[in-house]
Amino acid sequence: MNTPNNRAKPDTIAFASKGGARPDQDWETDVVVIGSGAAGLSAALYAAKAGLRVIVCEKSPRLGGTTALSNGMIWVPCSAQARAVNIDDTIANARTYLQHELGVHYRAQFIDAYLEDGPGALTALENGTSVKFTLASTPDYHSSQLGGADRGRALSPAPYDGRLLGKDFDLIGDPIRLVLGGMMISSSEVRSFLNPLQSVVSLKHVFTRLSRYARDRLSFRRGTELSGGNALIARLLVSLREYGVEIWPSSPALELIKEGGRVTGAVVKRINLDVCVHASRGVVLATGGFARNAQLRADLSGAHQHDLTLAHTDVNGDGIGLATALGAAVDKDVASAGFWTPVSILKRGRGSQVVPYGWLDRGRPGVIAVGPNARRFVNESNSYHDICLAMFENGYPEDKRFYFICDHQFVRLRGMGHLLPWPWTLSIGKYVRLGYIKAGETISELAKQLGLDSAVLKKTIEEHNAHAAQGRDPLFMRGESAFNRTLGDPTVGKNPNLGPIKHGPFVALPIVPATLGTATGLATNSYGNVLDTQGNAIQGIYACGNDMTSPMRGVYPGAGITIGPAIVFAYRTVNAIVLSADQEQKAVASGA
Repeated sequence: MNTPNNRAKPDTIAFASKGGARPDQDWETDVVVIGSGAAGLSAALYAAKAGLRVIVCEKSPRLGGTTALSNGMIWVPCSAQARAVNIDDTIANARTYLQHELGVHYRAQFIDAYLEDGPGALTALENGTSVKFTLASTPDYHSSQLGGADRGRALSPAPYDGRLLGKDFDLIGDPIRLVLGGMMISSSEVRSFLNPLQSVVSLKHVFTRLSRYARDRLSFRRGTELSGGNALIARLLVSLREYGVEIWPSSPALELIKEGGRVTGAVVKRINLDVCVHASRGVVLATGGFARNAQLRADLSGAHQHDLTLAHTDVNGDGIGLATALGAAVDKDVASAGFWTPVSILKRGRGSQVVPYGWLDRGRPGVIAVGPNARRFVNESNSYHDICLAMFENGYPEDKRFYFICDHQFVRLRGMGHLLPWPWTLSIGKYVRLGYIKAGETISELAKQLGLDSAVLKKTIEEHNAHAAQGRDPLFMRGESAFNRTLGDPTVGKNPNLGPIKHGPFVALPIVPATLGTATGLATNSYGNVLDTQGNAIQGIYACGNDMTSPMRGVYPGAGITIGPAIVFAYRTVNAIVLSADQEQKAVASGA
């Protein structure tokens, strides 16, 4: 463990943002990691495994950032997990898929690095640690595209028993999905919890989970059965403890220190003191992007202007600000500045809640999305990202009249946004009064409330119903891809994703686009070195995760294309740090 060093501070240190303000204490380490999401903790673990001393500085009192809120999935083709079950895939196939997905935004330098190092990065992260991933069943989001795959590229963190963390359990950030005041439920469990009497297996599962949760609450602030991003952060944390990594929560980085043309550390606010942390090998920025920074959203979002995000509340562009203060460049050459999902807004008193795209309603048969012209504008069973991009292409934000429309029977069966299926939601009246949804006994009545042309909306729904009866959507090919079908209901009609909208009252849920995270970030090379405005590496400073511009450039090819690159480029960043250290040592030894 590192200890304070009270030696005098050298006069050559230049502070990036405080004009020479001096901290109260010195610390010495090899690598400082700023941020504790998947990118930051992975970088810290890779560095510790390489024998480097590491300090992780986290602004929030809990670890995990947006990763802890998420499902924690990663997209890494040709992993050891995929090979173990003989998935028929190759790096060449994945490269072809990404070439078609990214188009003019394809950058071979980054994609080749990602694909070729991805499997090894995962193996290196898992070997000798508690980090474990399992193969997920999710197809590529456009699996019918050339090079796409129906399975084998997406992985999930293995669940984790939070009780094993002891006091560190309280360091893990809370996920988005909590029920009964603190119990995590994974997507695969939702149906059992909504209808525990559907089978003996479901009833037993729900009873077991509830019993465990009741016991947990006797000793913990919430349930300890962790999955998704929570499980990933827990596994990284316990591994970092095993390697002796220093972890500082509630310790924001205030500025970077540049000494002799090289970034040599950071000033960190720790327990009300400004601490100078000297990093002999480098500073890694992994603060999660800029999703909560309104000014940066306005400056960097281009045509995709928006106000809402599901990212962690402390994701304010800190890493970008620290680096640009030293002359770093922002790489804005992206298809989109963010990764998107439709959300709805539930107003409660003076506040409001941002509600993610629903657990059960998403892409299911019996709901359509319409825009300001009262027409469908997208394949509703495509990815959340695709739906939002289609909203922007069809008039958002100049005209914000975008809705999911269904009938009351759909809501009772599947829910809608915040509304759970019956009997968990006994009546929609409360939500109509809150303004969360609109309802009308007829399509014309609903259209009037929405400010849409009633004749056009009626025609849209009649057309959709006819397509549902035929089992084919000639407008958007809904239900024809493997990804679409994962969101379908095989017991319904001729197409698992198409169902009629017939029985009033008819319901509309207003939707707006929100980011899951940002894609625009600092300009880097494929080793994570942060670049200045001339394209030159700024020595000693690296970025990974959403602090660097995503190699996917705002395109969303499959589940896990934010955390996957976060881990792989953390791996490449640490390899670059280790290689640089080795080269310096050789130069010193040779007298160069």
